[in-house]
Amino acid sequence: MARPTLPGKRTKISVLDVVIVIVGIVGIMAFNRMSIARLQHSLPNANSQIVGDWASTRGREHLVFRADKTVSMTVPATSQEDSAVPPAPETTPAPETNGPAPVTGKYQIVQGGKVAIQLMNGNKYTTTISPASPNRFDLIDSATEGVMTFERLPAAPAGAGTTPGAGTTPQEPSQ
Repeated sequence: MARPTLPGKRTKISVLDVVIVIVGIVGIMAFNRMSIARLQHSLPNANSQIVGDWASTRGREHLVFRADKTVSMTVPATSQEDSAVPPAPETTPAPETNGPAPVTGKYQIVQGGKVAIQLMNGNKYTTTISPASPNRFDLIDSATEGVMTFERLPAAPAGAGTTPGAGTTPQEPSQ
């Protein structure tokens, strides 16, 4: 004798069930996307944090990061003050006039505030800008794993370098 099939054991999937599942999946994906976008906007922008002038704390290296993702590194030649034998006073050159030209390159902001620097001379460096110390970072040379610490130079005031009244015509004294 054959077994009778129980009614209701196998039901058909209705169109409404399929629509509910698809709408649920799309809704979860949309919610995740909105959460990721909100998180991205809440994280600090490392590009705006790194733009500016930076100087090495121990050496005389100087980095300039620009908003257009370019960077220049200046390593001035050793000055006459740093040499063991002081030269005659009349031959002392002005500081930083005899150094090599700055090396230019590009930088790229990578995930998590990490910055990768590629200079035109082939040198590669990495650093991380942390919110805990936004005015200081350690620059790591990829070839030697050597570390240089850089600090942000204070920005020049808006009127720095101009003399009061410069660019204006003097007024005639009135009689």
